[in-house]
Amino acid sequence: MNLNFISPWFLFGLLGIGLPILIHLLTRRQQSHIKFSAVYLLQQVKKRSVKKSRPNRLLLLLFRCLAIACLSLALANPIFSFSPMAQFLPSKPTANVLILDDSYSMAMTGTDQSLYDHAVDLMTTWLDRARPNNTYSLILASNPPRVAMDWTTEPRQILKRLQGTRPSYQTTQLSQAVALAYRQLSVAEQAVKRIYILTDLDSNGWSDFPALPPGNGSTAVTIIDLFSRQQGLNETLVEKVALSQEFLTNRRVIRVQARVTNLLKDRPLQQILITLTVNGKKVSEDYLDLPAGGRVEKVFTFPYLKSIPLTGRIETQSDALTVDNRRLFSYQPDQKIKVLVIDGDPRGVSHQNESFYVEKALNPFSAAVSDIEPTVSTLSELPHRDLDSFSVVMMCNVRELPFGYERELERFVLNGGALFIALGDQVDATFYNDKMGVLLPVKLQALNQVAQHGEPFRLLAETSDHKVLKVFSDKTLKAMSRIGFSSIYSVEPRPGREFTTPMKFTNQFPAVVESNFGRGKVVLYVSSIDRDWNTFPIQPTFLPWVQRWVRYIAQSLESITRQDLLIGEPIVLNDAGDLTWVESPDGRITAIKKTADSKAIFKETLIPGTYRMYHPAGSSKAVSPENIAENSVTRLPAGARRFANFTINIDPAESTSGKISENEIRELFSGIPVQQVRDFDELHSATMGEGTNLTTPLFLMVALMLFLEGWLVRRE
Repeated sequence: MNLNFISPWFLFGLLGIGLPILIHLLTRRQQSHIKFSAVYLLQQVKKRSVKKSRPNRLLLLLFRCLAIACLSLALANPIFSFSPMAQFLPSKPTANVLILDDSYSMAMTGTDQSLYDHAVDLMTTWLDRARPNNTYSLILASNPPRVAMDWTTEPRQILKRLQGTRPSYQTTQLSQAVALAYRQLSVAEQAVKRIYILTDLDSNGWSDFPALPPGNGSTAVTIIDLFSRQQGLNETLVEKVALSQEFLTNRRVIRVQARVTNLLKDRPLQQILITLTVNGKKVSEDYLDLPAGGRVEKVFTFPYLKSIPLTGRIETQSDALTVDNRRLFSYQPDQKIKVLVIDGDPRGVSHQNESFYVEKALNPFSAAVSDIEPTVSTLSELPHRDLDSFSVVMMCNVRELPFGYERELERFVLNGGALFIALGDQVDATFYNDKMGVLLPVKLQALNQVAQHGEPFRLLAETSDHKVLKVFSDKTLKAMSRIGFSSIYSVEPRPGREFTTPMKFTNQFPAVVESNFGRGKVVLYVSSIDRDWNTFPIQPTFLPWVQRWVRYIAQSLESITRQDLLIGEPIVLNDAGDLTWVESPDGRITAIKKTADSKAIFKETLIPGTYRMYHPAGSSKAVSPENIAENSVTRLPAGARRFANFTINIDPAESTSGKISENEIRELFSGIPVQQVRDFDELHSATMGEGTNLTTPLFLMVALMLFLEGWLVRRE
């Protein structure tokens, strides 16, 4: 059992008890007896009032002394504990790891400043009182966590490191930060070790919590809850923005689709202003009604007659966290659609190849004229192709893919790629049914062939609202219906899979099966794309039919324009040359070198905004990769030519996550003492150990003593 004082110097105030005692002694009446006849009669009277006043004076003295004593003790901030002194107030040097959550949610408005600034102020006040024999280390917890300050005995070094800083644009990763803190403590020599975590308690940062090393039960953990200081509300989030160009019309129209989320689970939001800005100018605005905890999709369209890259943003009205109220985008209109054509039946004569007609239909003139750029590949060449460089993959009469390559196609389509499959006499139905089941919503049932003089299969001529087919006139559709098909595959649906059949044969067999997979599309054409099974490739309608299908399924492709790249995500620059310059939104310029055995990768994506890529002009030796000593430079070389943009945005996971509770934190730190506090006084008490603070009861005692003194004086 111990009584300890945080500010023991105030105990000198107990000497003030002598002041009322001294005054009492000096003012006590000294009575002298004088014989006088006139007062003889008065001596016979009982001196009741005198007898009553004597005990009152002693009580007054007692109350005044107690008031001074209680005031001195209260100012000394006493802590009562049953723990041993060594546990309650460690006299040994302490190793302290400070974990500061610097994720973008810490920019939330607090009482009078951001939560991050509150955290820095707390650390400043606490470190100003730091003991000289302790050591300190600072870890920043935004993803990825890193040691911002290694072990130091000078707390001022940490404060200097934090001076002028602000929250990052990354999400929090406190689980990895805690693991990093234990690695820091493992090399500390001090016997007493502590971890302090200053955070707004976003739950997404606590996922994948590590298994803590054994023998760390004595390492006390203190959580500084900054969420309790939050004043405003984070109401809206611009979660996603997708851009596309209408390839199926002659007009150049840009379509911007934004997803806005109401982050308030219990309250709908009315008339939320949303604004579209393009190239620095406001293009359109509207008002949204958001249901409680719901999402709303908003689509803007606008004509864009230029061919230069455009940049812009979707923005909602401000709330307590403005960084997630906007989402940036960049787009290059009229980009080439790169198509990988896999020839499953190559032959010695070019016009007999399976890919001959489709290649000519996709690019009938030259690459400089057409906006579709096909690349023909055989199956043996396929593993050496980079799928991320293409918009569409067309499988033409492919028997089977190289081992495991269907997984590459799944990833490609899942991320926004498009897959067009045309069948033929080389196709192995078993492979498609067993290995391609993830991508194909139907099974190949049977090969249907027309007898030697039988009636061929014909397409059903009917008008359609489908984007590919709606431009074809009735005359064109009738011409297509006269095309004869000698062989087609019938299909059967896979259970639980969704798909559409935009085109059918007159016998109601599907001719084209379309489905969505992830962010991409898959189209199955049940006949051959050459003249083996039909005469479609030599008809005038074949060229626009093929081109429209390619343009249609390429609209959702990520590799045409990467629209949703996130903070910290490395970018593979597929179109980069041997040397590429990347200009960041803050003006910093980085040289990316590409060698024969490596890809050009840009990793410094830590700021949201538009990044511009440049090629050196000409073949100057001054800017060749061999002559670039450092990646970071101060300015672009003379004549550098911009060739592309890409945009980086924040990860919305930080805004959509909830808050972790104190009990959940204790479960994560199972077997380790954890304390959660909310302000500086509690934080300072937490550094002293477990105990009961007697400051408030003593102040109440002071008030009680003063009240009793006044009551006695009034009665007297």
